[in-house]
Amino acid sequence: MNKQKLYTVFFIVVMLSSVSSHLFSQTVKAGVDRNKIFIGEQVRLKLAIEGGRAGMKWFSFPDSLNHFEIVKRGKVDTVLNGSSTNYYQVITITSFDSGRWEFPSLFLPGLSQPTPPIAIDVLPVDVSKMEDYNDIKDIEEVTQQNDPLLIGLIAAITLLSLLMLYWLFAKKRKVIVERRPAKGSLSPLDRALAELNKLKGQNLQTPAEVKKYYSALTDISRTFFNQQLQQQSLQQTTDEWMMTLHPLSVDNETKTSFFQVLRLADTVKFAKFLPHSRDNETSVEVIKNMLQKVSLLHSPIHSNYQPNPA
Repeated sequence: MNKQKLYTVFFIVVMLSSVSSHLFSQTVKAGVDRNKIFIGEQVRLKLAIEGGRAGMKWFSFPDSLNHFEIVKRGKVDTVLNGSSTNYYQVITITSFDSGRWEFPSLFLPGLSQPTPPIAIDVLPVDVSKMEDYNDIKDIEEVTQQNDPLLIGLIAAITLLSLLMLYWLFAKKRKVIVERRPAKGSLSPLDRALAELNKLKGQNLQTPAEVKKYYSALTDISRTFFNQQLQQQSLQQTTDEWMMTLHPLSVDNETKTSFFQVLRLADTVKFAKFLPHSRDNETSVEVIKNMLQKVSLLHSPIHSNYQPNPA
């Protein structure tokens, strides 16, 4: 009888220790939805702790680490699982540096197990599989031939045109006054928004129209930053310009979307890629959002805008 009681107590102790270890075991997980992206594309990083304690501290890390930028941090979701709690969070990240980079391990106070490091390949923009891509042809030399008759005809027409202009100005003797547009009637932001609104709703049918459309988008954006912040945006390449814009105090999601439109515009102009029609309207809204947030920066704004006196 005593042996039977002893076996019963031993069995209960083993069961309780098993349940206790199960209740307090914590599992840390981390993963991404894909391991290869192009520059500027976004990756969803999912962090999870299963079997956590209620009120435990969550991961803390900066907005930029090891060639990765944090675009958006989702809220931490909790799911009750018996006496323990499961924690989940989705974080959107991106990178503007091509290469193979490793998102580092993350540590949580009170846990000895860190998240595993995650390798992600960041590829440059690939145009090799675009259907409308046309390769760049070599420069062909053209043999120049001088036609004496053609040269004489051009010279005669030029001389006759100069004589007509001289006669016209000598006879009328009028001073032509060029009326300049009033300065300061619109701020750089208002001027840019007015030009962007003209582009909305256009029915783009041909590759030439699409190329002209995206050239206008980048020209409007470059002119705005040149006037608003006195940047050298009109002379810089897209990569140089993006590096200049990167330190601006604008949220990463807005900047990343703006940079993706600049990349898309380059692809349209130089690789003759035709995007979907909905991307054309979305690109206008992305640029509007970026310009409006830049105009609201708390840092001093250097602008050529001078309002007309009342």
